[in-house]
Amino acid sequence: MENEKQANENISKGKEMGQKAYDEAKEATGQAFKALKALVSDPIGGQYETLRELGKSNALRAGIVLAVIFAISSYVLGHSLVSAALAYGGGGTGIYFKLIIFSLIPPIAVFALYYVVMKFISKEKADLSTAVYTTGVSVIPLALLFFCIKIIGLNDSLLLPVIGIFCISTTFLLINSSLQDIYKLSSRKSVIITPAIVFVAGYISGLVLQVLVY
Repeated sequence: MENEKQANENISKGKEMGQKAYDEAKEATGQAFKALKALVSDPIGGQYETLRELGKSNALRAGIVLAVIFAISSYVLGHSLVSAALAYGGGGTGIYFKLIIFSLIPPIAVFALYYVVMKFISKEKADLSTAVYTTGVSVIPLALLFFCIKIIGLNDSLLLPVIGIFCISTTFLLINSSLQDIYKLSSRKSVIITPAIVFVAGYISGLVLQVLVY
């Protein structure tokens, strides 16, 4: 009898925790879409205004959701490429676990670089939520690119280059905008740091990929 009561209490607690996690995830997703909506209406100047409207906690949630969307897009695209390689007898199923790890590296690298800018270059007072938010915003155009590649494939020589140029150029513009509007860097510094963030994050991701593959 006592064991049955304890089991029911554990089930009840589990349901409460699950419901709480669901509500938090739903709230975070809502904040992320709110940020995306604001960025669509004002892609360049909207970052700072949206950050201010969201507040620290909501900006943190929105940034995490956007970064997760990017990681999912990386995994989805990578899964297609890996599946094709496995079909021809290359690699093993353990590569999917490595793919999950690799999908998380680019947003982590971008976050680390924003954090360095925030701590050592920016004169504006900011916190982790700001770095997480700007990370999520910066990588979301690449998530769009990866999803498009997944949908239309690599063989479309007309549409894919246009989408690629749009998404990559938008990534640069969003990073530059965040450096100037949120971290209050001069245009001279932001012009130098913007490609540096892209290059360093890409380089780190490439190194991790080599370690995971070999």
